[in-house]
Amino acid sequence: MKIARLLSSVAAACLLVTSVYAAEKAVGEESLGLRKVEIYTEDTAVPNGTNYHTEAPGTSKKFERAYENAPPMIPHDVTDFLPIEKNNNACLGCHMPEVAKDMGATPIPKSHFTNFRPAVEVDADGNFKSESNDQIIKKDLKDKIYEGRYNCSQCHAPQTQGNLAVGNTFKPLYPNKKGQKHQNRSYLLDELDVGVKVGNGL
Repeated sequence: MKIARLLSSVAAACLLVTSVYAAEKAVGEESLGLRKVEIYTEDTAVPNGTNYHTEAPGTSKKFERAYENAPPMIPHDVTDFLPIEKNNNACLGCHMPEVAKDMGATPIPKSHFTNFRPAVEVDADGNFKSESNDQIIKKDLKDKIYEGRYNCSQCHAPQTQGNLAVGNTFKPLYPNKKGQKHQNRSYLLDELDVGVKVGNGL
């Protein structure tokens, strides 16, 4: 009986000590999330500001590509160039291959002057009949940009440096020597046909 009473007293004492310790070490709700603000309202949740680069075209430093054949980020101010419209694309004034070198700009790659739509069969009147799922046609459009590529900002975007709540530890891998050699330029057209049956062999 005395042993049971003693054990009971020890358990009660342990429970009391644990409760006091837990109260001292309580975690506030403001520290539960990544934002470190009160979790029941958005009133105090202020996102980091977005500060895009404001350097003029031709004066900025190019960003390294994030991964193999990644669309390069835009390193300069784009305020006066957006929105891009079908009949008004200011990007072409500097990035067309024939002028890019003189402008100090990255030239638009050949893949943007190529139609990659699947092979389509039409009837005598030009009406759609069928589309091939296992064959693509690479049609070289020479100096005309493919219509699906005119909106540059659907793949290319200006860059901003923010304070990330979770750091990015991604490191690109370049699986072959060509990738290692051309880490900062596109060779997508050379690699596009891997594992795909090509139609006209362009």
